[in-house]
Amino acid sequence: MAPLSPRTKDKRHAQEKAMVNALASPPMRRNLAHHLNGLRFFEAAARHLSFTRAAEELCVTQAAVSHQVRALEEALSLLLFERRPRQVNLSPAGARLLAVLSSSFDHIESVLNELKRQGSSSLQLAVTPSFSSRWLMPRLPVFWDAHPDIELHLHHTAQADALTRGAADAAIIWTSLNPEKPGRLWARRLFGTALSPVCAPGLALPEAPLIDAYSLRNYPLLHEDSFEDWQRWMTAAGVSDAQVQHGPVIDDSNALLLAAMGGRGVALGRLALLADDLRSGRLIRPFECSIEADGAYWLITSPATAEQTRFKALAAFLEAEARALAKD
Repeated sequence: MAPLSPRTKDKRHAQEKAMVNALASPPMRRNLAHHLNGLRFFEAAARHLSFTRAAEELCVTQAAVSHQVRALEEALSLLLFERRPRQVNLSPAGARLLAVLSSSFDHIESVLNELKRQGSSSLQLAVTPSFSSRWLMPRLPVFWDAHPDIELHLHHTAQADALTRGAADAAIIWTSLNPEKPGRLWARRLFGTALSPVCAPGLALPEAPLIDAYSLRNYPLLHEDSFEDWQRWMTAAGVSDAQVQHGPVIDDSNALLLAAMGGRGVALGRLALLADDLRSGRLIRPFECSIEADGAYWLITSPATAEQTRFKALAAFLEAEARALAKD
């Protein structure tokens, strides 16, 4: 057999090198590119358990979502949904895939947002309007004076997922759970608060003065989220047979307090946020009895953001203010 020419040897060497590189690559990496749209459409449909809501989120038609999911199922030779009239549920395979996709997409979005903001001196903080106006804003001038180089942008929202949606670098949320997830979410508890009845100073009726917890049966009770907190307070005040399942339910703290200030009833206020309102006389506490709220304010961010100098400065400030509040 005639020896191979140098040119033929180089060509064969290049082919062998390409083959070895292909074998060393992850086996599904090339196929993954063909499924990216299908995976994106599946994740949205699986998260909502609705092709219609997935289509609205992705700004496409319901038929497009259905087509992409079907194509993905055919490629995998698996059913990802159990389809019923007017309802879809995840199959075991679909549930397993959703768990991986959701965390992966969240991580990708978080990294993209961090890369986009790299080198920026701004910091986006998501807070609820009530926490911002009643606790944070009165204290922020001290932070701004100490850190004029940090552009703190407040993102006011009642949605707890502002951080995971990429709308903010960090968030202050109210929760009864520990939100920290090692490797995925950094969290620090700032403070909890006591709950106590508050109302407008002119609410009390001459014929039914607010002298004890029993007298509250003559007044409208204002509730935040549910009736449970008032039931707990009544029990703590010694009224075990109180009927509190009446009165407006207002799921926004600011609106609840505005209703109380307007004389619409008695609310259970978060005392940690009410110092200025009580000091000014906009609200009064007719009773000293209080209960601990079932929850606390937490500062949360991604582990990567937690290492940034500008965030560390904000976290140190907030934790110091929280400690000072505990001493008051």
